[in-house]
Amino acid sequence: MHHHYFIGIKAPASIEDPVKLYRDKYGLSNIYKVIPHVDDLHITLLFIGALPEQKVEPLQESLAALADKHSDFALTIDGLSYFGSPKGPRVVYMSVQPSQELDALQQAVAAIGADQLGIEPDNRFTPHITIAKKRKVNGESPIQKETCTPVPFHVKGFSLFRIHPSRTPKYEAVQTFSFN
Repeated sequence: MHHHYFIGIKAPASIEDPVKLYRDKYGLSNIYKVIPHVDDLHITLLFIGALPEQKVEPLQESLAALADKHSDFALTIDGLSYFGSPKGPRVVYMSVQPSQELDALQQAVAAIGADQLGIEPDNRFTPHITIAKKRKVNGESPIQKETCTPVPFHVKGFSLFRIHPSRTPKYEAVQTFSFN
């Protein structure tokens, strides 16, 4: 049996208050099936899916080498946004201000995914932290894009996460790769 994985950056604890505010304001738990546990909040760099165990270690070695070439950088969470229709979005998320360092890191991770795992690169990277997904109600439940008080944080590395669908929190950092 293969476990499912993704590569991502754990969100800072400092976003818990704005996340709770938006979840309450829009009643997201009444509208969406999936409300990620606060410990599961993250920015996905690459979704991998099922991965044979023999591919995990070589992937970890490549990711460690990549982390050695990067330095810490700052990111800022700046508001609420969504994917899909404003009348009833598929995914509701905290938005992340554009960052050249983050884009470069994501492209480098995607290149490893393409080279080692045959994952087709997707050039539509939108950095975000999902706070609700998979609608459970039909009809309109409008959400506004909003800006919030900026929440800056330092990215000191990224992790390879294993997904445990039946646990809460669902995501286990198998290995964290600290920047040089």
